[in-house]
Amino acid sequence: MIKAIIIDDERNSRDIIALMLERYCPEVQVLALANDCAEGIARIKELQPDLVFLDLEMPDGTGFEVLQGLDNITFEAVFVTAFEKKFVHTIRFSEVELILKPIDKESLLQAVSAVQVRIARGNNKRRYEVLMQNFHQGKQEQWQLVLPGTHQETVTPLSEVLYLEAGQETCIFHLRNGGPVTAERPFRYYLDLLGSLPFFQINNTQMVHLKPVLQLSADRSQVILPNNIRLEMTERRRKEFPAKWK
Repeated sequence: MIKAIIIDDERNSRDIIALMLERYCPEVQVLALANDCAEGIARIKELQPDLVFLDLEMPDGTGFEVLQGLDNITFEAVFVTAFEKKFVHTIRFSEVELILKPIDKESLLQAVSAVQVRIARGNNKRRYEVLMQNFHQGKQEQWQLVLPGTHQETVTPLSEVLYLEAGQETCIFHLRNGGPVTAERPFRYYLDLLGSLPFFQINNTQMVHLKPVLQLSADRSQVILPNNIRLEMTERRRKEFPAKWK
């Protein structure tokens, strides 16, 4: 049985999550409901849950401040928010679960399923360290990225990524030093996650990190990266590339 706490300043939201867990996730037992950060921290310390559903923004602080208020994070968190905001990237970079309101059955089941896998693996400390480091680091280019593998997760600085490419429902990250690293998420997931950062899709299966690009080939058909890596660009992408690569 997974012991859970729900922390949300909206009573209706707390009640809906509790009801949906009771109906669809019998393996989850809700121990307590809390309506703000301070009460949430107290309940976590008192009850030592396995899982915490954590509202991203509350009147007395953020879900991140709940985590900061604890000596150790020994549980899995599922952040809950009504908006796609700046914090969403921080959460997704760290491979911590996130559900958008209004919560639907499928999203809840996916989150609980992912949490069960992580609880079984244990050792969640590194992901939450990355989460808090990224939260405090204002420049996204200096963030770290957690890449979920079949048996374990790999943490890499975003600055180490040269390019990524599609696998079979996976994404392969090619790093400046070491690698490649296979993430158990599809290429399209990272197209969305990295799309607002200095990354550019050069063809149907590859996306380059623009910062380490050294030059283009003479005919502008290839992107040249460190380690003598040359990647082909489609004709349409060649026209778009100069405006992105500044």
